[in-house]
Amino acid sequence: MSQPQDLADKDLSFANLSGTNLAGADLKRAKLTDATAKGANLSGADLAGADLTRANLQCARLQAANLAEADLHEADLRHADLSDAVVDDPARLHAARLDGAVGLDVDGADE
Repeated sequence: MSQPQDLADKDLSFANLSGTNLAGADLKRAKLTDATAKGANLSGADLAGADLTRANLQCARLQAANLAEADLHEADLRHADLSDAVVDDPARLHAARLDGAVGLDVDGADE
């Protein structure tokens, strides 16, 4: 079994991570601004403090991901699975696209 990837503090801005398996990856404080991760598996990933501004996470698997203190401003989370994901403040989802997203209580978020 492979070890989870350590991408903490990395600048992955504008990266194309579509379809990538990053399950359990350490992405704490990573910069993913304008990154594309359509259909990526980020289940159980630690994205605490990550910058996901304008990231394209359509259809991404984010089950049990840690999104505490992550900036999801204007992120595209359409049809993403956020079951059991940790989002500490719905305001961090300001202007995020959430149509069809499942598993996240987004009361207070701007849709």
